[in-house]
Amino acid sequence: MVLLSISIVFALLVTIGLPVVAGLWLNKRLKVAWQAIALGALGYFIVQALLTLLYSAFITLVQPEGTQVLNETNELIQLAVSVILAALLGVILRWVGMKFFKLPLTNLEAAFGIGLGFGGAESISRVGLPLLMTFITMLRYSNPQTSALDPEIIAQLETLWQVSPWVPAAGSVERILALVLYIAITVLVLQTFTRKNLLWLAAAIGLEVLVNGIILWPTLAGLAYGWVILIALVLLAGILALLNHLQAFNLTPTEKPKPGD
Repeated sequence: MVLLSISIVFALLVTIGLPVVAGLWLNKRLKVAWQAIALGALGYFIVQALLTLLYSAFITLVQPEGTQVLNETNELIQLAVSVILAALLGVILRWVGMKFFKLPLTNLEAAFGIGLGFGGAESISRVGLPLLMTFITMLRYSNPQTSALDPEIIAQLETLWQVSPWVPAAGSVERILALVLYIAITVLVLQTFTRKNLLWLAAAIGLEVLVNGIILWPTLAGLAYGWVILIALVLLAGILALLNHLQAFNLTPTEKPKPGD
């Protein structure tokens, strides 16, 4: 129980604390505008809304009303379609926003801000806050047998306390990977403006699909969580190397002009 609690607290620091601290650091040290971070977060929620609509339409096509998906192959196809749609929508929305918003968004600082906002919104809303609510409930009923809860709820709480500490630990590493991935994708989209070549959009989509596909594989294959962490760390190192190759770490603070300058 103690190890699981420590692992969950670490996961909360990563999923909620890391995006917030990173946003403050980018804003204070590198002068990244909060507008860029907010636009990235807004982009994430727009993508999720569009993805829900498109995915529902896809399910309606492959799964007529009154029937059920009966085989594992169809489930894998649906998962693959979801991953590809998310990549397409996310990349296209970034490109549209960076091109048409009347803000200076075609620079490294803005790319980092948009990527952080996108990944931070996902981390906090999809993982951090649900995990926090679940952990509060677990602590409140740390000994569910002595409470007046329904037997089904007691069984669920007991199951939660039996989860391996490796589960939230693996989730934490995966969230760090996702945050860096979304920044890298936005930097790739930026290349369409700096290098005047739309093929970089295909590279951004391909990177997201590839990384998400690889990170999903060990989970679907039922591999131990230690393998999930190892694969995530290898992918993280690869993405950092890509960012370094694109000279994305050559960030310089942009001071706001003073009145009278």
